[in-house]
Amino acid sequence: MKIACLQNFAEEGPARIATWAEDRGYSMDRFLAVNAPVIELEDYDAFVIMGGPMSANDAIENPDVAFAMDRVREFMDSGKPVLGVCLGAQMMALAIGGRVVPGLQAEIGWFPVFKRERGEHLLEALPDRMTVFHWHGEQIQLPPAAKLLASSKICAVQAFQWGEQCLGLQCHVEVNEESLSGFLQAFAGEVEAGGPTVQSSMEMVEGFSTHGAAGGAVLYQVLDRWSAR
Repeated sequence: MKIACLQNFAEEGPARIATWAEDRGYSMDRFLAVNAPVIELEDYDAFVIMGGPMSANDAIENPDVAFAMDRVREFMDSGKPVLGVCLGAQMMALAIGGRVVPGLQAEIGWFPVFKRERGEHLLEALPDRMTVFHWHGEQIQLPPAAKLLASSKICAVQAFQWGEQCLGLQCHVEVNEESLSGFLQAFAGEVEAGGPTVQSSMEMVEGFSTHGAAGGAVLYQVLDRWSAR
């Protein structure tokens, strides 16, 4: 399998998704949206869109967002597996007629998500309740065609599925030690600003020690299901 990974922000890479691909013997090419790369859809079997600090609503003002939104629409129209993380998931939601709106508060740190859908779907490996990593201020409102898979207490849409092979994850199950460090450095001001659901840097580092391994195991199961065609 050959995977194209579109990064909206250099500091938000695929982390454990890249490790999973390597472990499975798959290749992954990474593209940075700011460079407006040419991505030939026929060259790839699956697509990943990562996060970033910009808003998915900024396509008119931000040409990089506009470029990424166009690629996301192309990916989703291809009929191949598509995975969006955080901003990537929000772009996917917009592409299918959903909305992205400001959250009542930021969700930054390790907080539980709750499975909303039983039966067969791309996130069926997720336990009924699992503590995962979050870093977002905006939230998704889904169109009727999408299936809600998971929620948290302050964010109704933590995961959704569209069609058979398109999965959006608002949360960051892919986080590893290196990417967590990158978040803490790149967005330190958001931690300093605080809030009722914003953890300290120390809490987030300790949270990885407590919850990171379980998240990685579930991620592998989810990606195995997502990539099976």
